[in-house]
Amino acid sequence: MKQLKTALAAGVAALAGTSANAWELSLGNQTVNFHGFASQGFLYSSDYNYLGSTANGSLSFNEFGLNASISPFKRTRISAQAFAFDLGDVGDYKPFLDYAQVEYSFHDTFGVRGGRVRRPGGIYNHIQDVDLARTSVLLPQGIYDARWRDFSTSVDGGVLFGHIPAGRAGSVSYEAFGGVVSLSEEGGLGRLIQNGLPPAPIASFDGFDTFVMLGLQLWWATPVPGLRAGGLLGYVPDLTLHTTVNPPFGPGSIAQELEVPFTQLSLEYLWKSWTFQAEYYFRTANSQTFIGGTRAASDQSHSDAWYVSAAYRFNPWLEVGSYYSEYYADTSDRSGRNLAFRSDAYQRDTALSVRFDIRDWWLIKLEGHYLRGTGLVQDNARNPVRDDNGWWMFAAKTTLSF
Repeated sequence: MKQLKTALAAGVAALAGTSANAWELSLGNQTVNFHGFASQGFLYSSDYNYLGSTANGSLSFNEFGLNASISPFKRTRISAQAFAFDLGDVGDYKPFLDYAQVEYSFHDTFGVRGGRVRRPGGIYNHIQDVDLARTSVLLPQGIYDARWRDFSTSVDGGVLFGHIPAGRAGSVSYEAFGGVVSLSEEGGLGRLIQNGLPPAPIASFDGFDTFVMLGLQLWWATPVPGLRAGGLLGYVPDLTLHTTVNPPFGPGSIAQELEVPFTQLSLEYLWKSWTFQAEYYFRTANSQTFIGGTRAASDQSHSDAWYVSAAYRFNPWLEVGSYYSEYYADTSDRSGRNLAFRSDAYQRDTALSVRFDIRDWWLIKLEGHYLRGTGLVQDNARNPVRDDNGWWMFAAKTTLSF
């Protein structure tokens, strides 16, 4: 891993001397375009270790990507991206294939994309790693949790997509996706489950089964210039996870099967130098617990999150933005009356961001957060006591791209 970090550091240095142009490789009469990016961030929190060991300041906040694309035939595009990141105890610079897809458009109204495909999800899910596309360092974490990349960004399957004009009513675009997902025990969702278990050797998390994810994203470009509205319906029919709680503390091996429908509503308005956005996310988890192959319990829970944001670009190199977001782990207990630490039920985040476009290939962002609640901290071992007092977080990030 040390060698990889050295190689990535060399990549950052190389990018620092590049321009905004893509690297190109000619293959006969075809051209392969290469793009890439590298970012280094810093996180500091006044009270809790959130997204890493941030109470003392953390530089464990990095992303690296290299992608290539080619259009060998009319209406055909092949693209792929390798990606690595590190955020607290997730990622650890392990490179993986983020997407590798072949796309063919039969017509503007219908196309197909197959392979490991980015799945749509609101305004930002498919472009979470594109710092150029937003003002903030951290997206609202109740919807776009940076630790959950292996769950949220890609599926191995396909997408049907198209754009349909609707006359004076504007136009509608769609993306219907389906495929399988393989989660790592060391990914964001795996870390969340481990956080809720007693420590070893009492209990252990034994991993996920590969599961199917389906969904449909619609966007309506309204007749009002710059205004669009979107809706996502997603569905995971069977996500099975395995844990062990050893006797005498528990029954041994436990399997939990989850059926997870989720919905996301989005609204975006671009007006002059302003960008206004609002999104709402709602997820249901229908769970059944099996011990020794016999169903032992069933449950249903709901969580939700939302945010509103505004950003203003003053000039080509300065943009300022702000958002307010709320997240609730269980909508039937928003105050946390049934929890050992009531603040774990929610998180309310007010963020103010400043973005500097130093060059068209070099960004610097600074961001302050004032938070109440610890619902997304999800690191009990390093935060043994939690309360409702407000706390602060500072984030900085610089990104080089070509």
